[in-house]
Amino acid sequence: MTPPPGTSGPADAARVADPDLQSPTGEPPSAPEAGTADTTAAPTRPTAERRRARVPLPDLLALGLPTLVFAIMGWHQRWITDDGLIFTRAVREILAGNGPVYSAGERVETSTSTLWQWLLALLGGITPFDYAPTAVYTGLILSVAGLWLSLDGTRRLFRGLAVTRLLLPAGVLVFIAIPSVWDFATAGMETGLILFWIGLSWWLLIGTWLRPVGTHTTRRTLALSFWFGLGPLVRPDLGLTMVILLAAQFLLIRARWRGALAMLACAGFLPAAYEIFRMGYYGLIFPMPALTKEASGSLWGRGWDYLTDYMKPYYLWIPMILIVVAVALALTRRRPADRRTWIVIGTPLVAALGQTVYVLKVGGDFMHGRMWLPVLLLVLLPLLLAPLDRLITPVIVLVAVWAVVCGSTLRSGVITTPAPDGNGNQVWNERDTYAAWTRTDNPTTEEAHIRTLPTIEEAFRNEKAGGERLLFVDPNYMKVPPLPLRADLDHDKGLVIGRLGVGGSITPLGGIVVDVWGLSNTVGAHITETRHTAAGHKKLLPFAWNVALYVDPAGDALVPPDAATQEEIRAARAALRCGDLAELVDSVDEPMSASRFWKNLTGAVDRTKLRIPANPIEAEKKFCSPS
Repeated sequence: MTPPPGTSGPADAARVADPDLQSPTGEPPSAPEAGTADTTAAPTRPTAERRRARVPLPDLLALGLPTLVFAIMGWHQRWITDDGLIFTRAVREILAGNGPVYSAGERVETSTSTLWQWLLALLGGITPFDYAPTAVYTGLILSVAGLWLSLDGTRRLFRGLAVTRLLLPAGVLVFIAIPSVWDFATAGMETGLILFWIGLSWWLLIGTWLRPVGTHTTRRTLALSFWFGLGPLVRPDLGLTMVILLAAQFLLIRARWRGALAMLACAGFLPAAYEIFRMGYYGLIFPMPALTKEASGSLWGRGWDYLTDYMKPYYLWIPMILIVVAVALALTRRRPADRRTWIVIGTPLVAALGQTVYVLKVGGDFMHGRMWLPVLLLVLLPLLLAPLDRLITPVIVLVAVWAVVCGSTLRSGVITTPAPDGNGNQVWNERDTYAAWTRTDNPTTEEAHIRTLPTIEEAFRNEKAGGERLLFVDPNYMKVPPLPLRADLDHDKGLVIGRLGVGGSITPLGGIVVDVWGLSNTVGAHITETRHTAAGHKKLLPFAWNVALYVDPAGDALVPPDAATQEEIRAARAALRCGDLAELVDSVDEPMSASRFWKNLTGAVDRTKLRIPANPIEAEKKFCSPS
């Protein structure tokens, strides 16, 4: 992978690959003799753009065939998960004028991807399609586009290194062969947007590398910085990848410190502005699911379980070793000679390492493979394609054999890893689970999910006909009769449920959705851990808190003792009126005003640190006892 003879590195090698630097005949412009003016005619912009758009047919096939396979399998596996429905409920609230909330009147941020939420809101406001299918198909389009951009970036890398041989699909065979990759090409969540952000970032970074130092315009540099800066809004944990990309850009263009400060300002403006809004509007420093899942904690053992859960079903170590062998052979024969090339190749690998450490630290996820998709793409970016070579090609053939076997026969199931404390750690094949629950191969609509809870849907229909204001409880969570809502609440109905997404689909916008796992429940997000069923499912809120928050005191007697004792309900009601806990509830319930925004903003850090004893009696002692 050394530059061609007569060049001094990728800055000059780029003259061969970048049409903007070529003469109209396609030959690199020769340097003028000393003391003479350079009279070489630069190509007109239309000519350069036409040449940039021309990709040789063999390269098109190397890009198009894997992308087509990915698109077909993503379409075949199209679906929306319960977490995807969480986004669609928030979008409906936005478009109804209630703000970015999950239930009107409660300022709670349930969407981990800010940009995905607002993109769906934009599409929901301008298209006639239902929100769930919009999320599904938009995710698929972005996933496919992200893979195409990733492949084309790698193609441009090789061509920029003056590799003229036929390029073969290599690492991309690993990516498109894994069934969980097909599953999360849709799912209604932000994964497609993540893949698109990574793919375009790689493509743009390669463009930066192709341009000689000193030829980067301020406008392009700042625009690229702005795009990198969207990472934390795509998903908060991409903030580390954003920093690595900015550092690579800084090194590639050899910016001065004043330029570096401008890059940081441009990258950080939108994330910083939104963070101020988040703190003032919601009263927390990150989305509520991150608080519920204790994302700042460390669960290395569970993270390792999540990694092995991903590696074992597909024997993923086989293709990864083969890819490493292919890289070693390539470097032995064509070693990148200059620093800038090493920077551009190393950037996604360093980012992948950082994302891996993060996933391991937080304990992974309960959805099989979901959090490894961005890591896998980052690792494979420089390796997606490989040149036809006597030594490398046999290794790629072995990878292709593995890919066929993996894609056709290997699958994962529900895995439960016992923990020393007696709690389990479940990792689900989420798509297969929901296909079984909904009894449809492609559950892409809210109706398909609603049908899994027919008794609750019927109860809401009957309640609407009767005109009563009741709080219903999902019988899968607890056997409790409908309870009267508090008279001072604006909600005309409510639902306590463990599946927040489908709960939001069943509950009309005038009602409140009460999540028992704390993803949309202010008290539930702040309680101490009660049990660890799976990643993100370790704070099961005792029922007494929901009674105290939403039920009319006249209905307390209707609560079965095995659901909550009267003493627990009394203690919960008392604790909610005391000290920091009362202020916490006010931060989301009190009408928004300038003073409320300021209180939320200035108290966001301490509020985020606040933890509530799960037992209401202990909470009363903590918050109501004189200090």
